Amino acid sequence: MKEGQSLPSPEADNHAPDLPPLPSLLTQPLGLEGWATLEPVLLAALASADPLLLIGPHGSAKSFLLERLAQALKLEYRFYNASLINYDDLVGIPMPDEDRKGLHYISTPSAIWETEVVFFDEINRTRPELQNKLFPVIHERRIQGIPLTRLRYRWSAMNPPPSADMADENADVYLGAEPLDPALADRFAFLIEVPAWQKLTEDEKRRVFRDQFRGAHAFSIPPAAIVEKARIRLEQLQQKPLPALEDYLLSLLGQLESHHIRLSARRATMLYRNILAVHAARMILYDTAFPDSPAGRLADWNTSALLAVRNSLPQTAQGRSPDSTLILGVHRQAWAMTRLDADNPWRQLLGIRDPLERCLQGLAMGNRINDDDASQLVLDALGAQTNTCTRVTLALAVYGTNHRKRNLQATVIETLAREIRAFLPPGPMYSVQPGTIGGQIMVSLQYTVKKVLLDKPANIRDRYAANLLRGLMKEFVNTRGGGGPEKLLAFFHKFWAQLEGASAIHDNQPTKGA
Repeated sequence: MKEGQSLPSPEADNHAPDLPPLPSLLTQPLGLEGWATLEPVLLAALASADPLLLIGPHGSAKSFLLERLAQALKLEYRFYNASLINYDDLVGIPMPDEDRKGLHYISTPSAIWETEVVFFDEINRTRPELQNKLFPVIHERRIQGIPLTRLRYRWSAMNPPPSADMADENADVYLGAEPLDPALADRFAFLIEVPAWQKLTEDEKRRVFRDQFRGAHAFSIPPAAIVEKARIRLEQLQQKPLPALEDYLLSLLGQLESHHIRLSARRATMLYRNILAVHAARMILYDTAFPDSPAGRLADWNTSALLAVRNSLPQTAQGRSPDSTLILGVHRQAWAMTRLDADNPWRQLLGIRDPLERCLQGLAMGNRINDDDASQLVLDALGAQTNTCTRVTLALAVYGTNHRKRNLQATVIETLAREIRAFLPPGPMYSVQPGTIGGQIMVSLQYTVKKVLLDKPANIRDRYAANLLRGLMKEFVNTRGGGGPEKLLAFFHKFWAQLEGASAIHDNQPTKGA
């Protein structure tokens, strides 16, 4: 067992660290700009033939892209404005059978039966009763229980739904655009946020201006050929996927859940497929642009996984897009796990969802966790505590047991000091108003403080405990914080005992490999 083992650098990979930019073989030939980084996701959706949802403001070329792609792929295409259509527009005119025991449908030019591509625009403006009828089309390629044998692609688009915490006050609010039903959102494998005009660079905007006069666009390589290559590569990857991908996803899903981002079993399996599909797409794009360099060396799995995850979360269609920084952090930690040796303690720690429990378990490992990683564990645990009493209790316990034992980072020391500076000197005893709830809490608190001081030796732990309880008197009275002084005291003793034991382990081991 190696001592001082640490979490690998998230950027470390067994592929080239500085990758050349990917070529645009599908979107730029159509005159679209800003899609270069998203093109692997689009190609992945085409190669896998899984449902695709584009989310973006009006005028961001969602419909243009999908319609032109269908034309370029030479596929029979049906466009439906989901906010306006009736069910008869999809199935045709119902007619009774000759025996009048069933119905058959007389197809119309707009009916869905013979199409190879179906595109439902404005899907989050659809009436609920019609939305339910679209489920089997999107999920199973069926309508009225009848297989749509020719249907290959199911595409949709929508404007951004309203969000409770709109970050941009100037963002457009689309009246009538609702968050997509969670069950329907979960049927889309890929959910791509379309680049808006404001996100384009100045050069990209200038090219958009000029492109409107170009007329028809020519592809350097037929799109159908690119899609077929990606499909074949995807089948190969499905037969022999990256072994560490399961470890990555198990860690990723656990961490997402700890941040209240819950995904269904269906979504978990979709994520697995999507990562393979995005990686296959990136391999083909690199192989096409750089035929002299092995595609496997350029298309790193790390980037493929992050790109797939960012464009596969159904919350994006519900006005609850996860913070991109959070997703990056969760991805990095999960990806680092795939590169750990079997005896590395981080394999155990990354499987613990609760940051507080992960911190306590990590510090209890002594020198098996180096000081820099111990510092990060402490910061993560403190940042996860929303209750003032719990956060201060943890900070004081960490400080009292570790500040002389470990060389914690300056950022951690500063954070701990900010939390506990008011609790290091003894606090005052407050007057009690008999007969009030606050008075009852204060009596209980003062009794607990006196019991700590009188019934136990006046060691450093008990002095800190007394200061902690005195300092939190007002917090207890105002918020009933931490469940009461007795519970908080037990909480503090538990933390202290675990951390003190960890310090003893750390103290008795030689420092190596920090």
